[in-house]
Amino acid sequence: MDVSGISGVWGASGGVAHADETPTSDGVLPEKGATEGGAKADPVTPNQLYYEMRMQGGQYAQNYRHQMLTGDFTCDDAVDRIAGWVDLDSPEGPRFAMLFVTNDGGTLQSEIHYLPFESSEQVALCIYDETAPPLMSWQENSTEFMSQVIGDDELCKFAIRVDDFMCDAPQFFYSKEAAENGDHWRFFRN
Repeated sequence: MDVSGISGVWGASGGVAHADETPTSDGVLPEKGATEGGAKADPVTPNQLYYEMRMQGGQYAQNYRHQMLTGDFTCDDAVDRIAGWVDLDSPEGPRFAMLFVTNDGGTLQSEIHYLPFESSEQVALCIYDETAPPLMSWQENSTEFMSQVIGDDELCKFAIRVDDFMCDAPQFFYSKEAAENGDHWRFFRN
C-alpha cells in the first residue's frame, strides 16, 4: 500500500509524508524547509510542541483535550504546529488557549494567545460550551484578499481560525516582522 501522499503517515524514508510531497523513485522525500540563508529549518516536532505547551501553558496544559494543526503556516516551507485547548486553570475563568510553535529561520519560536469567552474584548469568543470546544482550522487566502481585506499582503496568506459558530471567527496571520510587543502572529476579525 502506497501511503506516501497521505498527511501524517510515515513514508518509506522514515519521515512524515505530507499531502503535497511525493517521494522520489528511491523512496526519499524531497528536502523541505530551506531558509533564505540556505540553512534548513527543521519541522517542529511533537516533543517541541509539548515542551512549549508545558512552559507557556502550565504543567497541566498537555493533559487537557487539545486540537493540533500541523502544516506550513508561516510560509517558510517548514512544518509548524499549533495547539488549542480550553484552559480551565485561569482565575479569570475558562479561556481558549492557542499555542503557535514555529522553527522560523531554524530558530524555535513560540507564542501563546488566550481568547476569553463571553467578553467585550475584540478577540473574545462568544460562547463557552463545556461539551463542544471551539474548532481550530486554517484557511488559505489570495494575495488580493490579503491586500484589500487584511490590509497587509506581506503577511503569510494562511489564516489560523477559531470558530465557536456563534460569532465571526477570530483569525491569526504570521508576520516575519515582530510587532512592538514581540508577537509574530497578528489578530484579525471582520
